Amino acid sequence: MIALAFSAVPALAQRPAETAAAEESFGDIVVTAQKREENLQDVPAAVSVVSGAQFEQRGGVNIQSLQQLVPSLNFKDSATSLDSTLFLRGVGTINFSIAAEPSVGFVVDGVTFARAGEAFGDLYDVERIEVLRGPQGTLFGKNASAGVISVVTRRPGSEFGGYVEATATTDEEYKIRGAIDLPLSDTIKSRITASYANFDGIVRNLTLNRTVNGYERYGIRAVVEAQPTDALTLTLIGDYRKQNSDCCAEVVGTLPAGVLAGAVSGIDISGAATRQIRQNTLTETKERSWGVSLQGDLDVGTAGTLTSITAYRYYRNFGIRDGDFIDTVFANGGGFQQLDFGPQPSKTFTQEVRLTSPGGQFIEYVIGGFYYWAKQQRTFQRDDIVCNIQNSPTLTPCVLTPGNFTTPSARGVFGSTFKNAAIYGNVTVNVTDRFRLIAGGRYTHDDLTAFNDRTASLVAGPGVLAAAFNGRFKVKNDDFSVKGGAQFDVTDDWMVYGTYTQGYKGPAFNVFFNQNPTLTAPLKPETSDAYEIGSKFQSADGTFTLNTALFHATYKNFQANGFIQVGTPPNVSTVTNLTNAGTIATKGFEIESLIRPSRNFTITAGLAYTDAEIKRFNVTQAGQSTRAGEQLPLAPKWKGNLAALWKIETGGFADFEIGGDVAITSDQVSTLQQAVTPAEIATRRAITIDAYTILNANVAVVDPNGVWRVNFFGRNLTDQSYATLITPGGPGGSFRYLLPRDVDRYFGVNVRFNF
Repeated sequence: MIALAFSAVPALAQRPAETAAAEESFGDIVVTAQKREENLQDVPAAVSVVSGAQFEQRGGVNIQSLQQLVPSLNFKDSATSLDSTLFLRGVGTINFSIAAEPSVGFVVDGVTFARAGEAFGDLYDVERIEVLRGPQGTLFGKNASAGVISVVTRRPGSEFGGYVEATATTDEEYKIRGAIDLPLSDTIKSRITASYANFDGIVRNLTLNRTVNGYERYGIRAVVEAQPTDALTLTLIGDYRKQNSDCCAEVVGTLPAGVLAGAVSGIDISGAATRQIRQNTLTETKERSWGVSLQGDLDVGTAGTLTSITAYRYYRNFGIRDGDFIDTVFANGGGFQQLDFGPQPSKTFTQEVRLTSPGGQFIEYVIGGFYYWAKQQRTFQRDDIVCNIQNSPTLTPCVLTPGNFTTPSARGVFGSTFKNAAIYGNVTVNVTDRFRLIAGGRYTHDDLTAFNDRTASLVAGPGVLAAAFNGRFKVKNDDFSVKGGAQFDVTDDWMVYGTYTQGYKGPAFNVFFNQNPTLTAPLKPETSDAYEIGSKFQSADGTFTLNTALFHATYKNFQANGFIQVGTPPNVSTVTNLTNAGTIATKGFEIESLIRPSRNFTITAGLAYTDAEIKRFNVTQAGQSTRAGEQLPLAPKWKGNLAALWKIETGGFADFEIGGDVAITSDQVSTLQQAVTPAEIATRRAITIDAYTILNANVAVVDPNGVWRVNFFGRNLTDQSYATLITPGGPGGSFRYLLPRDVDRYFGVNVRFNF
């Protein structure tokens, strides 16, 4: 969406002195999508901008909420944030391998995150989020083959001040956060932000007699900005975040077949409307992350600005997962117990140096170099309990006496080290005042190493291979990607452009717990050819904006997960297998508009049509098809949103704001699932997430001077139940559902005080 209009709302994100400036700059949205500050309407690329103020007006600030504001964006939830994934224009990597990278890059204040899941908690002190759609490899590198989410946080103010705010909801979610600007001298400014949040959850675990799928998290962030000379600015940023969550237990959303139906007795099994589970293990995740970055910007005169960004990040995730989804060992096929647990720490170092020319010259350029080092290691243990007495005609708990059961168990330690070095450049030639040519390129060198050491199990079991595994892997690759295009100002208010961009995602290994000797070859790099034609119009007074884009991209050697079976009947588990699946294509159009009929009334709208489909899949075994024409997972063909905000100025003690938004999403499949045989067709239908519509609204009482604000909001007002993911592999052939935070209707209040 073109949503920065909401930042004009007083007291949301600015102190009184800042509010007037925000209103005066309405319509002039500044972005850094091309690593230079530019007006959004001048950027020859499809970029959606969402302000932090708009997030806060809706009562929620997280990446999951972003998919309801940007139609081309979709989000894959998971039992742990390690495996959560972002999709743009129908393309993303569903990936459980530790030696593969995402397709959508995630950047915060110029720093690339190794995995987007590191930031899937609350975002706070956000100035804006830029969503760059389509391959962005020229400027952002190899893990941006489908696009980039770029988060820009607020910078320190020149005067003492800040805010505190608290949020409470009817389903017992509580948040408190605040920020303070502390000028240290005439040339040094600082800002400190802190937050705490707690939520009980939305699912009742009958076995443990508690509510789950909630969280407790807190964090702190500090920014120090210094200007030693008129030409040099230094920005030091540090952050720390911790989260403990009993999330995300999957509900059994369809009735298990046969006698195992009794394993979920007492639960109203009703798909995405299911709110109860019977699990004897608390699925939970414990996360801790911190990072520090130093950015230096040096004005070097006519050559432009020399920028250096040095960053180091640490992230540790410890997960515990109930992998059987029931609470008892049964003497029936599939009635086993399975527990997964273990830590995954990761370290990332990045260094970028670039030179950006001044704007308005005949030749404008950005040239730079980038180095990326990321090391990850995971310790994963899987423990099973399997009854030796099987196929009882009735649901029978297994008597756990010697000889009646086995305990398959194995432990794996596996990891990867990514080294990436690149040089890049992007040039714009202003041929005339209205016509510009665009060219860019990036040379990338990848060096990937990985390992996997798995102990042997005394006996095979569900998802546990009896054989030990020991492997060492290494691959290197070089790539040169290019970009070209043209841009023309039809009038002072209307610009059109066309671009061709090559995308690249480096090689990978399918390194995971149940890896076997047939899964050791490196995956080939994923490459893409993308075409985009766009138009951007904004009226002279900024009251009407209409941006459109047509796109078509083809991805070769697409890195995707498929399903394979591990174990022998009846102890069989479904696991995923990362592979070069074949060739895919995505095409469609996007429309974004902003209308401001009056100074106090704003309407924003967005619509995306995305046809993301398989062109040809690699056939690896008998019974498979090329699957041409099948829809890609988590790629709804239609997504749209409409939002409105009306401010009522009373001239008295308080003003009022009335806002609302609606987001629509059409059908989408959850995972790659071949649909040839009747059983496969039935499975594909079962993992299809039906279309849904989410309606939100808010009413706020606002101090005209911007000092305080009380915001009452409602989320999912129609109480629309929906899942973010449906997967097979539940007990008795059932299907598991992951439920989002706003799967149920709830209301809340946010109180904010600025000082």
